[in-house]
Amino acid sequence: MPKPGATTVSVEVERALPVEQAYEWVADNDKRPLLVLRECELCKGTDHALLSRSLDNEQTVLLTHWFHCVKMPPNVLDKKHPFTNLFLREKEGERIPHLFFADPNGSNKMELPGDQPQTKLWETMFSYLDRCYEGNAKEAIKEMRQVLGQFDKIDGLELEVKTRIDKEIEKNGPKSPKLKKLEASLAKLGKEREALVAKEKALRALALKALNEPAVPAGAAGDDSKAGEGTK
Repeated sequence: MPKPGATTVSVEVERALPVEQAYEWVADNDKRPLLVLRECELCKGTDHALLSRSLDNEQTVLLTHWFHCVKMPPNVLDKKHPFTNLFLREKEGERIPHLFFADPNGSNKMELPGDQPQTKLWETMFSYLDRCYEGNAKEAIKEMRQVLGQFDKIDGLELEVKTRIDKEIEKNGPKSPKLKKLEASLAKLGKEREALVAKEKALRALALKALNEPAVPAGAAGDDSKAGEGTK
């Protein structure tokens, strides 16, 4: 999502923070790459800039696990909003992106308009994962989707066994000899679920690389008269 339902960031400051300070607030000491989503009035309360309304979003949701996801409110473009400089136009008339990716300090920033093809979104996300993490994110995602399919299968089997247990109790009472076998089947499915949970956890545990962090993020240097472009 960000992750669907990601918390909208707010801070009680009545002025635009310098861009490097804004990144410090947003990153909040999280070393994962940033995924920053800007809501607009048309998509307020949704993740339309990130998720497709018609295509497969499962992979997008899984990929967001490896990003520090932040959702900004529509008024982030107000001149006095503390995080407005994260979306500062470099050229007059330039389109303001609906989302962008960056390192925690704002370097290696890549913007997307919000109506990008899903394949472009995935390509961008994988480029950050390849650079920022050890391991193969594409293989991890492929296996995680298989694991999710197995979870669905176990859910269905558990529901079926529980239904049979309820019917057996209703028909022959709680001391029916058939219940022992059904309960054993349910316990076996529970162990299979535990194994899947462990596998999913291992697949998600890609290790962050120790990347060199530039002292000043992109856009922080330059004319001091521009909002948010000073140094601390």
